[in-house]
Amino acid sequence: MLSSDQMTAVQHMEGPAMVLAGPGSGKTMVITNRIYHLISRGVRPENILVITFTRAAARQMQQRFERLTAPEHFRVTFGTFHAVFFQILKNAYGYTAQSILRDDERYRIITSIA
Repeated sequence: MLSSDQMTAVQHMEGPAMVLAGPGSGKTMVITNRIYHLISRGVRPENILVITFTRAAARQMQQRFERLTAPEHFRVTFGTFHAVFFQILKNAYGYTAQSILRDDERYRIITSIA
């Protein structure tokens, strides 16, 4: 059951939304219900992007959304900042994992020319 504040967040339709709250406060439930609400209001699932800080959080969010919407399947994108933006670089510019420098490689190159 959602509180009135949570329901307000779920039903928000004017632009993007950021959900900030403490541990165990129902953020995942709010976000998964919001995604489903957006889809029920005509937003195409492939236009919805859910970004988290960790792979575990992205996986958990996706699994909860899939349980909420089963047996339907919606093509919503879930991922971490790094994974989502790597996909953008890969799809838009043809980057590969090998074409992006790791921190240690960047440091080595910069110190070699300094």
